[in-house]
Amino acid sequence: MEEKKTHLLIFFIILYVMAFELYAFYLFKQEQRNVLVYNLFFVIGETLLILAYLNSLIDQVKVKRLLLIFIFFFLTCATINSFFFQNPTLMFQHYTHLLGSIGIIVVCCYLLYRVFLVEGYWDQPLLSVPHFWNIAAILLFYCPNFIYFGSINILWDIDKWYLTILASMNRIFAALLYLIFGLSFYSTLIYRMSRNGR
Repeated sequence: MEEKKTHLLIFFIILYVMAFELYAFYLFKQEQRNVLVYNLFFVIGETLLILAYLNSLIDQVKVKRLLLIFIFFFLTCATINSFFFQNPTLMFQHYTHLLGSIGIIVVCCYLLYRVFLVEGYWDQPLLSVPHFWNIAAILLFYCPNFIYFGSINILWDIDKWYLTILASMNRIFAALLYLIFGLSFYSTLIYRMSRNGR
């Protein structure tokens, strides 16, 4: 039952991202500002959804409580940042995104250590565990994303060609993240078929 809930949550995240990306693209084509869409639905919304997914994988009450405290802290900082530092209708909220990324990266590292290395899925190979693929994909996206958006204010001064390359790489990592999300829950079936030589 818990596995089904996490599967549905991942499916919802994919649909959610597709919906707001299409809306942002529509605004761009209409020559309207779409920065508020990204601030609300990517910086805050997607961060909360990813943290909710990671929270569903944690079985220790103390760690769950710490994560809930972090989520409250994240929302508080996002509110303060919106009112006093980075207007969400005018600029991408780097500070809020960096804080969310740090939280996601820390929780992913904890899960990889605790769930997969300490407790383990001893009854099945690691490559057949969907959550391993999802956590690895989240790390693959958020680590370079953290570096990219963390240094964006410095990078504005470099040639636009380099910025375009960095932005393109960021899109590739994002595409990989959602592709792995979409295929991860079939990893058990794929692994079993490959082991059977089919």
